[in-house]
Amino acid sequence: MTLPARPRWYEPLPEVAAVVECEDESHRIAWRRGKLVLEAHDLAAERTMAAFGGGLCVCMQVLKLWQEQFGMPPEVFAQMHTWLGANAFLAPEEFAPVRELGMVLNWERQWRRAAFLPHKQQYLIEAHLKTRATPALRQHLTHWKQQAGARVVGAAQVTILRSDQPSALTGRMDRVAVRASASLVGRWITDVWVKGIAVVDGSFVLEVTEAVSRSELRVRAVRWEPGEGGVLGPVDYPARLSYRGTAWRLAWDDDAPDTTASGEIAPAPPP
Repeated sequence: MTLPARPRWYEPLPEVAAVVECEDESHRIAWRRGKLVLEAHDLAAERTMAAFGGGLCVCMQVLKLWQEQFGMPPEVFAQMHTWLGANAFLAPEEFAPVRELGMVLNWERQWRRAAFLPHKQQYLIEAHLKTRATPALRQHLTHWKQQAGARVVGAAQVTILRSDQPSALTGRMDRVAVRASASLVGRWITDVWVKGIAVVDGSFVLEVTEAVSRSELRVRAVRWEPGEGGVLGPVDYPARLSYRGTAWRLAWDDDAPDTTASGEIAPAPPP
């Protein structure tokens, strides 16, 4: 059986670069495709020199810290520049966003391999997840609130799940308010948020199930459908995302009900 292709988390991210003073020169260090690259050094030669007792140049110290940071206790990682003190230049601020994403992914992998995740790592992953997912969830709810005629977004909560559990969105919407809770895995940050597809055409994307190509993804996404008493509830369906021009667009799979051309809520399918 062939498993669906999963996009690499770093694929949509642009290259990040920083300049450090090394050996009386300004050397460029770049992060691309998930790796830190020393552009002014022969890595094999530098490692050979180190093996024979030579000291590490500044660029190699930056690389060494980059590799070791993923084994740091979470409280040290969170306060890296304070902990480094005068050596804070070894962790250039330019790499902070990708450093954070890499650490979240690393902690999430640890959680997947272990029976539990230590509380400190779980707390930090959940904090990162809430920071990124809550605005997207509120954007999604605001879109559907306007379609349903609800007055306010009463609640929009985000909680974290183990990676072996399916992401889900629960809630209800009536003419007064909408309340919802999204339960997401840590990888939602690197699989969904980082690609800019958290909300597409008003629908909240729970997960990427397959990367058909760089411009076409298969996902599970949420839309709201009428239920008993005129109350709407969230339902997730498989869908396809296509990158058209400058934006992603969403199309539901053939077996899922669609929205009307105006974006209004379509009637529920017959039983």
